[in-house]
Amino acid sequence: MKKRKLAFLDIETTGLDPYRHEVIEVGIVLAEQKKDLFGKQSLELVSEHEFKLKPAHIETADLKALEVSKFHERDWGTAMGQVEGLRAVAEVLNGAVFVAQNVSFDWSFLRKAGNEYGIDFEKAVHCHKLDLASMAFGKLYDEPKLSRFSLRELTEYFGVKNANAHTALADARATFEVCKKLLAP
Repeated sequence: MKKRKLAFLDIETTGLDPYRHEVIEVGIVLAEQKKDLFGKQSLELVSEHEFKLKPAHIETADLKALEVSKFHERDWGTAMGQVEGLRAVAEVLNGAVFVAQNVSFDWSFLRKAGNEYGIDFEKAVHCHKLDLASMAFGKLYDEPKLSRFSLRELTEYFGVKNANAHTALADARATFEVCKKLLAP
């Protein structure tokens, strides 16, 4: 596991129910764990990836979710189809450890969409999945400024800028930056 890339991932969806709603955007920041000459560990950026996916069933979308995720059909004109986009996501995730602010949410949507379109995300990612909110809860439980351990709360606490929140790549970047701060001695 130590030699594997870490895939900091965030998704935007057409709602909160993976059985009714769809993935419309995926942001991935790939990173590696490195040691310097003095043995100090750090996370180093390898690459960033952004995928916009056309919803196949926009009629089932929750209008509030579309507003929060900044979905406007005109901006998705060049987006990939669901199958093409999800295959590209699986390719980027290949062998990486899945890291997300809310792993259960992001993973449930990817797994459901993968099952629907014949893409095996279980095979694509390493078996370990890391949840940033749980890591923060474990380390910062007694911190009075934190109550929900949301990405917004954690970015504010650590002074991480997330100017374009609720877009997948911006939130994946913020997750990566918060993780670096959380792991710092």
